[in-house]
Amino acid sequence: MHQVKLSAAMIGRFQPFHLGHLEFVRQILEENSEVIIIVGSSQANFTPHNPFTAGERIHMIRNSLIEAEICMEKVTLVHVMDDQNNYSWFRNLKTYTPPFNVLYTGNIFIKLLLEKEDISLKDPIFTKKDQFNGTNIRKLIAKNDHFWESLVPESVKDVILQIDGVERIKKLESSWSESPFNYV
Repeated sequence: MHQVKLSAAMIGRFQPFHLGHLEFVRQILEENSEVIIIVGSSQANFTPHNPFTAGERIHMIRNSLIEAEICMEKVTLVHVMDDQNNYSWFRNLKTYTPPFNVLYTGNIFIKLLLEKEDISLKDPIFTKKDQFNGTNIRKLIAKNDHFWESLVPESVKDVILQIDGVERIKKLESSWSESPFNYV
């Protein structure tokens, strides 16, 4: 008899991928056969809110999973650009991913968008969300507080240092108000 394969997806901007995300991947793989990691807002980069490119984020995630000895045969990494039409966002997203049965999300807005879709939604279990979140980590980096290094996998720290991401975040924080792309 053929066993049903349970595929689950998680979506995030991963700016940057941190230890909370890594624990989330482990949680999903304890409950499902495979995980599809969707790097959202892939068009967004070089802003204070989104300092890293989609390629840099995928590199961070892949290296972190290998470092953590997660079986990469159980992982699919994709990136998806934002869709200006929120109503059709999920249908468009599914054209970029393999099929999945469950979407893990704690995001209330995403839950609202998907309440009429034929998809199971599951809340992740977050640990130390006040520390393990991208906004906090980017603020620590901008303040030159090395505590950020304890909040990300070693391989993420390595990528950030290799691409001079610390300096990039500092410059974006200090110059963004003068940017011609700052519409806020």
